[in-house]
Parts: sequence; C-alpha cells; structure tokens
Amino acid sequence: MAQHSSIEQPDRDRRRGTWIGAGALIGVLLAAVAIALAIGGGPRWPEAVAFAAGVSLFAAAAGWLVARLAPRDPALAVAANLGAVTLRIVAPLVALGWLNSGGKGLLSAGAGGLLVAFYLTLLATDIVLNIMMAPQAPLSLKR
Repeated sequence: MAQHSSIEQPDRDRRRGTWIGAGALIGVLLAAVAIALAIGGGPRWPEAVAFAAGVSLFAAAAGWLVARLAPRDPALAVAANLGAVTLRIVAPLVALGWLNSGGKGLLSAGAGGLLVAFYLTLLATDIVLNIMMAPQAPLSLKR
C-alpha cells in the first residue's frame, strides 16, 4: 500500500501544479488587462484589449496544458512540448495576420501592440512557472 501512495503522489503534485500554473497565467493576464484598461485609449480600446486578451489566454492556456499533460516517455514528452510551443506562437501570429489583413479597426485601436505585450508577459510567466515546477532531475540545480 505504501508503494502505491508513493507512486500516486508525483501525479497528484503534477495535477496540482498544472492547475496552480493555469491560475497563475490567468491572474497575470487579468492584471495586465486591468493595467491596459486603466491606461485607456481610443473608443475601440476595450475591444482591442478584449481581443488581445482572448487570443493570448487561449495560446498560453493551451500551451501550458499540453506541456504539463505531456507523457512521461521522453520522446513523446519532447513531441508534446514542441506542440505546446506551436500552440503558444501560432494563435498570436494568426491573429496578427488577421489584424493586418482584415482587422484594421482593431489594429488602429492598438490590438497589435496589446497582443505582443500580453503574449510576452504570459510567455515570461510560463517560463518562470516551468522553472519553479520542474521535476527533480539527476542534474538538477536544486541539489
């Protein structure tokens, strides 16, 4: 029985860390949105903030969840993490492409700059979370 609980503990810690990280990403984005709304802008500023926040949240949350739910097999984990990076970067790039081709009103309202700012803020948060929640490895700096 003791062996069973010791096997379950890392999985429980991993799930807990996954939800803590998702909450941290959402919290950081909410703070960034509050700052952006407080700064203010033109008449379409709230719409631009909402657009950039929605795209950024989707990209960050999808990337975080795919990376955290990666299998334990090293080859599959690498593939899952490459998929997570792809999710993190493709959604904002597609949104920027759309802004430049069809979303001129949002682009002129500042959605492009907000998208870049939110993306970089969430990327930095994701990097810090990955460092903080890295599993103990034989070559870990935590020794």
